[in-house]
Amino acid sequence: MHPQINLKTVVLGTGGTIAGLAADPSNPSNYKASQLGLTDILQQAGIQTAGLEMQDVARIDSKDMGPAVWRPLLQAISQAQERSDVQAVIITHGTDTIEETAFLLEVMGPWPKPVVLTCAMQPADSPTADGPGNLRDALLLAQHPAFKGVAVVCAGKAHHPQHLQKIRTDQDDAFSSGLSQPLAQMHKGQWLLREPADQLPRNGRTPDLQTLLNTADWPRVEWVSNHASADGEMVMSLLAGSSKAKRPLRGLVVAATGSGTISVGMENALIQARAVGIEVWVSSRCVWGQARFYDDKPYGVATSLNPAKAMVALSLSLLAGTR
Repeated sequence: MHPQINLKTVVLGTGGTIAGLAADPSNPSNYKASQLGLTDILQQAGIQTAGLEMQDVARIDSKDMGPAVWRPLLQAISQAQERSDVQAVIITHGTDTIEETAFLLEVMGPWPKPVVLTCAMQPADSPTADGPGNLRDALLLAQHPAFKGVAVVCAGKAHHPQHLQKIRTDQDDAFSSGLSQPLAQMHKGQWLLREPADQLPRNGRTPDLQTLLNTADWPRVEWVSNHASADGEMVMSLLAGSSKAKRPLRGLVVAATGSGTISVGMENALIQARAVGIEVWVSSRCVWGQARFYDDKPYGVATSLNPAKAMVALSLSLLAGTR
């Protein structure tokens, strides 16, 4: 019988609240993100590092997340996935844009080994810090023999990236899977896995991983919203400034009202945008809504993704189209 290999879990850090410190731990709401490295986070969480391999990919507040971090993160994940001595990958991340990063990682899969993202709503030195528990739960899920794919772990729940959305800013249980159930839930210290929900259809194409790794400047996509008194002037301003910008505008995601409704002024502006080659996707600004058109629209195509994920998907689609 061959001896069993002691498989490792690779932990990749990007910063966020889970790595944050408060100026006064008794007032954890006043803190600065991304102050700790992974070794410090694990030490504060009381997690043994045996069997873990740690790499700080970045130390940023996730409000600043984007391709500059996504590229080395994807590179590190790819390298870990190719290793025979690695069983899973864990990523620590800020809560503000974790749904975009998780969605990106999911669509760039499937990965042969689990990829689990986790986070915190309280800084590491808060008396009631939630990061340590989330990190322990993420490690358990990543090592679960039945779990595959990409998930985000927070407050005892594991969410699929396509359904995940941050819905709270005032409590540890900040995320929801909306009309779908979470992928898994903690019960008496163990993960109970559910059958994955049907995934949302999405527009566009996805480039290969090497294209992403080799491209420093991803196509510029902006997000605009329809609302009462929306007249399309924001879109026209973006068009006017695009030729002078360092990165010209390539796409627009519209957070439309209802199931994809847009004011007359916004419609006219978007038609002009499409006429000069701007790709326009129409999402819904409703928390769990989806844009649906029953006939073709001259101003854009509907996407079932929420605006944040549509931004990622449209950028990937544009990049795939440039090959």
